[in-house]
Amino acid sequence: MRVAMLPAALAGVFASAAAMGETDCQLNGEVGPGKTCVCDKGWTGSTCGDLDLNPDPVVAYGYGNPAADNYSSWGGGPPVFDGQQWHLFVSEIAAHCGMQTWDRLSQATHAVSSSAVGPFKRVGVVVGTETHNTYYAYSKPDGVHLLYTIFDGTSPESCNPYLKGCVGGASPGGTHGAPPVRPRSWQPGNTCPTGPGGAHVHWAKSLDGPWYDGGPLKMDLGDCSGCDNHNPAPWIFDNGTVLMIGRSKDVKRVPGQKPVFGHNLWLYRANSWNDTYKWIPGQGVNGTMNIGDGTSQDVTEDPTLWKGRRGFHALMHTGPDLTHAWSADGFSWSYSANITGPPPGEGGSNERPRVLLDNNGDLEAVFVGSTPVQGSDASRTAAFKVNSRR
Repeated sequence: MRVAMLPAALAGVFASAAAMGETDCQLNGEVGPGKTCVCDKGWTGSTCGDLDLNPDPVVAYGYGNPAADNYSSWGGGPPVFDGQQWHLFVSEIAAHCGMQTWDRLSQATHAVSSSAVGPFKRVGVVVGTETHNTYYAYSKPDGVHLLYTIFDGTSPESCNPYLKGCVGGASPGGTHGAPPVRPRSWQPGNTCPTGPGGAHVHWAKSLDGPWYDGGPLKMDLGDCSGCDNHNPAPWIFDNGTVLMIGRSKDVKRVPGQKPVFGHNLWLYRANSWNDTYKWIPGQGVNGTMNIGDGTSQDVTEDPTLWKGRRGFHALMHTGPDLTHAWSADGFSWSYSANITGPPPGEGGSNERPRVLLDNNGDLEAVFVGSTPVQGSDASRTAAFKVNSRR
């Protein structure tokens, strides 16, 4: 089975330090003649810190893809190939509603395609409402497919009544320029028993399921006072070891006071996907990963994590688009506040990034959640392919 997140060329748990000069190019290239960066596929710019993507995305799933059956979507992936077709697991909005209802109506859905970037055809729901931030990973030692999410999928329609009047992936009002309905503004409310919050994992031995609830992630936070595991972004090595980024609240809002922004990305390690995730103290404020600067101009959320051929990388949503961080060893991180592509759509920013890698560990495509239509909360998972190189 070919798994896009596990390039065959990568070996070992933590790679040796990158060659001298590669860090000057954000581990996306090397210093060439004239002391300028020669960038790898998928990157450009003076320090190889700008994504080099085709500006016209493929609508992998959601609004604008007829094969999605008029559902909206908010990111997912990375896609995985089983030898015959590609599989994509995405965050879908139930009841054909839009993104304004995400915190009551999100669910994880399976879709398939003959192409790595889609468009993907809907197969069905694998984890019901409420579950969000769908993130696929694969554990090679036990041959297990994994879906990391936030929320546990235990708020079905019977106790979490779905919003009525949604059409074509948009909430009422959003298709006519009026503000779409917010989740807490419709009644009756969600009366489902609340399960554990934070990050959860579901697992299956086959991409076609059945999928089983692996429960909330077991966490060992040590003496960390601010750690959290929302928006989990795992990288699983060939021996099963997991390196994961988790997110805590990026802004604290108190009525009548100015918002307080803070560093909010934390690093964890586990011996396997179902073992305890232990906090790795970072070099940033309060033991964070030293990503972002904690200001209103530099909020970081929705991380994705991968290991390329030169080292480790992370992309984060930093409105309206994405920022990049890199590390030679997975522990010590550098960060650029430069907003890197792709260009956001008319309706908002690009969020929930995921990456598709080739067998060398270089970028093939970047998947994001976006709202492409101004005045509507209809959303999609878009795939931006890297520009071809001669």
